[in-house]
Amino acid sequence: MNDAGASARQVLTGGIVVTVNPRREIMAPGTVVIDGTQIAYAGPADDAPVRGGDVRVDCRGHLVMPGLINAHTHAAMGAFRGLAEDRPRDEWAATKYVLPYLDRMRPDEYRHGALVGGLEMLANGITATADRGSYMEFSAEGLEAAGIRAVVSHTLFDVERPLELDRALALVERWGTDPGARLHCGLGPHAPDTCSDALLRRVRALAGETGARVFIHCAQSDHELAALRARGYAGAVRCLRANGLLGPDVVAAHCLYVDDDEIRMLADSGTWVAHCPASNAKIEARVAPVASMLRARVRVALGTDWAATNNTMDLFDEMKTAGLLGKVRADDAAVLPAGRLLEMATIDGARALGIGAHVGSLEVGKRADVIAVTLDGLRLEPLHDAAAALAYTVKGQDVRHVWVDGRWLIRDRRPVHVDPDALRAETARIWRRLRGAAVDRS
Repeated sequence: MNDAGASARQVLTGGIVVTVNPRREIMAPGTVVIDGTQIAYAGPADDAPVRGGDVRVDCRGHLVMPGLINAHTHAAMGAFRGLAEDRPRDEWAATKYVLPYLDRMRPDEYRHGALVGGLEMLANGITATADRGSYMEFSAEGLEAAGIRAVVSHTLFDVERPLELDRALALVERWGTDPGARLHCGLGPHAPDTCSDALLRRVRALAGETGARVFIHCAQSDHELAALRARGYAGAVRCLRANGLLGPDVVAAHCLYVDDDEIRMLADSGTWVAHCPASNAKIEARVAPVASMLRARVRVALGTDWAATNNTMDLFDEMKTAGLLGKVRADDAAVLPAGRLLEMATIDGARALGIGAHVGSLEVGKRADVIAVTLDGLRLEPLHDAAAALAYTVKGQDVRHVWVDGRWLIRDRRPVHVDPDALRAETARIWRRLRGAAVDRS
């Protein structure tokens, strides 16, 4: 890789710069200057502080913007894309979201899956993600090698599964909880129905001791609510509140089955919701009441969830899905405007992950997590509204260049720090082994 950004400033010139800053400024043309790992300038082209020796990147015909933030996913599970199609929702609940061949996957293969998943996200313009699952000590290494920014959490259960708290704490010890680090840790209780009250309270205590944020699935299925009713709770959010696990350091994924009182609880506590509309539609055939949440001032970010229930890690697609399904759920075509969707996929996602001071917008002093989206397709002409184009027209495949911490990782749509052909070959080898193991056991 030519790591020009490590020794020379990079000047991204001539593009339409979509800052997502507090003033929602758009400069056409604009310039972004990357100095080391940070943004040194993001503003009008005429005022750019260009110096001799700067590395110039021609971004004419591109939208230059902050990298997207994926608030909820399981990157290593991309290998299972297309293996769990058209299941009834009751089957998902009955199998506890188990995928074909998953029990045969080796721990080191999680590292490969996370590397490939991280690269898929980067290629689609996602520069930061919240990732969780089993064998996270291996997945974290894969994400680190991919170069993506990530908050990683080892999933915790203690209902019908053994508790692996030692592995979660070892992950925290290894990577720390500093939000300024490119890869750091959170705590990941699975869900209110798969975690006892005692475990939920223990996670709250550990979050206070370690400074880790909490990432949890919440109100994602009827099965979950039935289990909680058996424990005396009228809802998943109510369970979290009773155990002290609501708050601005908590990201609750999904929140499909919530009532108005629970929406108020989320809003009053400052709890974040990671909205994953494509996955929700595929698994539960449901749409979260996002418009109602936003009206109540609930903090909402966007996530792809895993490729097994989404089939892609494209947050541009997720913006469009969230906008369209949100309008249908609310019976109101005016809700979820394009600019709001863009913020949910950028600055609000960064705030949800606790890294809003570092990324999520193009502002001087923030980390240089930047993407350049090409406008060379006929479907992107004419460009009347940049936010509308990004929310409803752009696809991940339109991302041409990606920088994380100033490192130019995706150049002309191709990763420059790894060999994609070698990764495809390794993926094929893993699947030959998994399928062969299945035959051997039959």
